[in-house]
Amino acid sequence: MRAVLLGDIINPMNKKRKIKKLKLPLSKMTGNEKDYTAVLLEDVNSNMKAFWEVLSGVKERGDATFEQVGLMTEKIDGIEIRIDSIEGQQTETNKRLVSIEFKLDDLMKEVSSIKEEIKTLKTSISTKADKEKLEMLEFKIIRIERHLKLA
Repeated sequence: MRAVLLGDIINPMNKKRKIKKLKLPLSKMTGNEKDYTAVLLEDVNSNMKAFWEVLSGVKERGDATFEQVGLMTEKIDGIEIRIDSIEGQQTETNKRLVSIEFKLDDLMKEVSSIKEEIKTLKTSISTKADKEKLEMLEFKIIRIERHLKLA
């Protein structure tokens, strides 16, 4: 059997826990030293077993955390896809709004032009029938303007 050299071993019998040095081969140890060494080895084995159990628990929790991170990553990817879709829809909506604004601007310019023509005609016409026709046109323009302002 190979000689076992024990370095700094804590003596459990001493309350101050002084360090006892044993530098003997196993075959030259006394019965008490062998018993003491066996107790220490058993304690070390017990502590190592407890350590590995704790470490296994940490690994399991790490694996579960890693799985949760994977699920969160998938959810974030899904959200990013939805955001991209919403941004595309918003861009399309903005294009439509710009088009509608241009059309409304053109319509408002046309209405203003017609109003100016009516004003000019109103001052130049002298017969009652023509004035009534102009007043009807003017009323229609006012209705169109009110409708445009509501839109």
